Amino acid sequence: MHAEDEFLDALKGISDPEAKRKAIGERFIRVFEREAKKQGAKCLLQGTIYPDRIESEGGIKSHHNVGGMPLHIEFTRVIEPIRDLYKDEVREVAGALGLPKEIQHRMPFPGPGLAVRVLGEVTREKVAVIREANWIVEDELVEKYRPWQCFAALLGLGTGVKGDNRIHGWIVAVRAVNSRDGMTADPLNIPFDHLTKIGSRITADIPSVARVVYDITAKPPATIEYE
Repeated sequence: MHAEDEFLDALKGISDPEAKRKAIGERFIRVFEREAKKQGAKCLLQGTIYPDRIESEGGIKSHHNVGGMPLHIEFTRVIEPIRDLYKDEVREVAGALGLPKEIQHRMPFPGPGLAVRVLGEVTREKVAVIREANWIVEDELVEKYRPWQCFAALLGLGTGVKGDNRIHGWIVAVRAVNSRDGMTADPLNIPFDHLTKIGSRITADIPSVARVVYDITAKPPATIEYE
């Protein structure tokens, strides 16, 4: 099932983070309703965890699978077996069930996907840029540092120079944190020479990127993801 075009259409012209999350939540449900009818399925099983509920119900941000869901849903029931567990507790359950380590300790990935790693309106071009930048960040950091989470986010446009030419290119932020349960997080202490290597790779491999910055903000006051 490929629904990329549907989500991009639903996000067209939307730049407010809350509006984006709700648009994603609406389309998320509608796509699953359509696919469920093909299979004769009546219930939706979700991996909602307690931090999703805390942030949605506390007004911090509407997760697509909680506060971002539409009021009318055709499913008979939405089943959320781990809705009262924090991320570290979920990993304990995964270990107790004997799941492979690569699944048990897999990095979190946002339900709304790369859309919340693009500030402002989401377009196909922006998603392509941040997908490649995200791959570079993971390639550089995951095996060496084992962060709780790391990724790249597209912040906007800025002025830069490539060769002898001035460019108006994308600004990419690198984010890498350690955490226990996702409720608090500290930025990863990455040596400066490694940060410059990451910046060089991103700007060299993605011609439309003008500059790269490293986010050193803890949670709180920031959230881990940008939107």
